[in-house]
Amino acid sequence: MPDHQSSTDETSHLFGNQNPPLPVTTWRINLNLLKAIGLTFPTVAGLIGLFVSEKYIFTDTPGFLSDSKSMDKTFIVQLFGFPHTCVFIDENPGKSPVAVLFIIGMFLLTIWTFLDHVRIKRDYAAGKTCLKGVVTFSKYTWGFRVCCFLLFPLCFVNSPTYDPDPYLNPADPTVTYKQLFDEGQGAWFKFILHYIPYLLWQLAVALQAIEQAYYHYVMETFPFIPSKKVIAIYLWTTIILYVYYCAWIITFLVGVPFPGHTSGQDSGVEHHWTENKLWKWGFFVMMLYDTLTVFVPIFLCFCRAYGKGCKKGPTYDITFSQSKKE
Repeated sequence: MPDHQSSTDETSHLFGNQNPPLPVTTWRINLNLLKAIGLTFPTVAGLIGLFVSEKYIFTDTPGFLSDSKSMDKTFIVQLFGFPHTCVFIDENPGKSPVAVLFIIGMFLLTIWTFLDHVRIKRDYAAGKTCLKGVVTFSKYTWGFRVCCFLLFPLCFVNSPTYDPDPYLNPADPTVTYKQLFDEGQGAWFKFILHYIPYLLWQLAVALQAIEQAYYHYVMETFPFIPSKKVIAIYLWTTIILYVYYCAWIITFLVGVPFPGHTSGQDSGVEHHWTENKLWKWGFFVMMLYDTLTVFVPIFLCFCRAYGKGCKKGPTYDITFSQSKKE
């Protein structure tokens, strides 16, 4: 985070005048820490949402969330057959503090995205020609990622309908799209409005993880793992998993069968979501994606920030001063 005091760490000017006239204000920023903290805020928000949901929202039965029948009435559990992460951030009193923490995280990630783009261009201009492909990737994605981060809070504006009456299953061949739009309190379309910014968030963190892995792939600076083959596996796994995860969710919404869909129970028969087939697979895909695009990047950023398993990353100075050309 910004630090006005001097440091003995390796420091470079990210942009601005390197020898500016006085008066001048200088901010010293560790980009690895900035990104790690930006990703930590949504992670903490999710944990708070989980705690508040268990303590104050889904409290109809004693025990952990899996025992709650009131959670079975959420649109997400009825659609997917198990509680997706959003179940724990969609209802108050948990939604408000979670939204605040997410917004802080999005703000930090937006700043990091721009500064990282500048850093990559600077490194390339300094003679690191191996970064040509990374510069191109960053050039065409950084602005889009910023938009994705800024739009994510719309998830909290369009929370899914709780206990829609009636619940219309898109996979039911007797249900038409007109009914999905018009009936069931508009729950289907409202969830789409909720899902779009979440999908953009997923894409943004995936592109972010891919860019960073690509950068360290060509620079050979990936913490703990000198093998380019392992980094390539991480890159392609993230890409393939994102495509699969999106297709998995979208086909649920349009009622089209897809490999790995949670299924096996008649929606008209009362039962607990843990009785659904493949719910563990759906939960595994969700957690694996979060691990690859959020948890692993947080860990690696802290490693680079403090020089654990790799060379300690530099800090950068941003200077603010009056223009000479006036």
